[in-house]
Amino acid sequence: MIIDNKEIRINRDNAFVSEVDIAYCNLLEEILSEGKIKKNRTGIDAISIPGGWSYKFDVGKFFPILESKYVLARMLAPEIQWIHQVQSNEVKWLQDRGNHTWDLWVVDDDGIYRVYEQGENAIYDPEKEVPLKEKVKDPIKGEIKLIPMLDVFGKQIMVKSKDLMEGKDNPRTIKEAIWFGKEYAGTIGIAYGAINRITLAPQRVEYLLKHNPTDRRMIISLLQDEYLTKAVLPSCVWASEYMVLDNTLYSTVIQGSADVPLGLPFDLAQYALLLSMFAKTSGLEVGTMSWSIMDAHIYVNQLEGVKKQLNRYHYMQEYSRLIQNQSNNYVDLEAIYRRLHSNYNQIHEFAKNNTDIDLDNLKVSKRINELKKVDFSLAKDYEAAYERKISFEHMVTRENPELELADHDSIFDYSTEYVDENNPYLKENPIGNKELVLKKYNPTPFISIPIAQ
Repeated sequence: MIIDNKEIRINRDNAFVSEVDIAYCNLLEEILSEGKIKKNRTGIDAISIPGGWSYKFDVGKFFPILESKYVLARMLAPEIQWIHQVQSNEVKWLQDRGNHTWDLWVVDDDGIYRVYEQGENAIYDPEKEVPLKEKVKDPIKGEIKLIPMLDVFGKQIMVKSKDLMEGKDNPRTIKEAIWFGKEYAGTIGIAYGAINRITLAPQRVEYLLKHNPTDRRMIISLLQDEYLTKAVLPSCVWASEYMVLDNTLYSTVIQGSADVPLGLPFDLAQYALLLSMFAKTSGLEVGTMSWSIMDAHIYVNQLEGVKKQLNRYHYMQEYSRLIQNQSNNYVDLEAIYRRLHSNYNQIHEFAKNNTDIDLDNLKVSKRINELKKVDFSLAKDYEAAYERKISFEHMVTRENPELELADHDSIFDYSTEYVDENNPYLKENPIGNKELVLKKYNPTPFISIPIAQ
């Protein structure tokens, strides 16, 4: 079969939807069908399932990275190393490695953490000022509260948008301002890696794995009550625990809150990587990773991307069944692909000839967005034809992603150097690290998902 001018050999054994895609997409569907609207700190409503969610992934058999959409693999390892290996809360460390995951949660140079308006109902008022507040803990009830910050004369301190102060074009509208102190500038406060730097829990787990592997308390906890008032965002994935049995390392990960469309795909792959690193440096085999989430949710402004991914997932399932059904020898897979490809080309040409949009010079996602402004029905037909084509291409070409780690005696010895996003090495290893190598990861295309601050 010819795909992208390359002759490919169909491997029916690999034409299956991965374990992580099935579990993850089933979770998305469960949230959509059984979830309830829940208010939250971001101001964007979320749909949450009551009672939480759990699943056990066989990491030793399949590395759990999604294929029903592209997970930016080069963003995976720096963050998990930042938390558990480097044990830092300084956002610049991530930024220097091309990772901007935490940019929205960094304390500004003046010691203030600013939250900005977002979403469809966001207010646009760049001149707006908000009262500065400080996090405090009620010593009796244990509740974290925000109280006003007053100046030396007892007057409420007001805060402006940093964008406005710096004279940026199109400044954002400030929504909330929280005082942390200038000593926390450039950080996310005392959270994540800063907790590990205090407790040294990863070092303790590594020692026990080598010297007392029967220990039942090999736990890393990133949620420490005494530091909650100084955490910009308290740890969502807050605990991981490890157990050795029959020379195999197993883990359990507990997540209090999960942005399922955006954050969870990264969380799963990151903690599978951490499990693999601990196993490799301790001379153990990699076992299962049990995952538990209390509040698994989808933000309402993410629904379009979620539905797109689920449509793609169902196409992948359909083509997997077709390709693996070896008893149907009469099914001509090449003919099916030619038909899918031809249908996509015909819709593309029709759209090009009946709109003023220069489709050939736009990425497919932008083509569809532009078509929606002109002819919504045509845009949906275009998207469906494209999704069917790429889903079939994926199922006839996919391989099982494989993680390979360099030989080290400690997780703290792994390199933290990464290539930049334009380096051709990323085609060979999308993680971009010479010692943490992900092979055979060829997912379907990226799906844009909004972020909630």
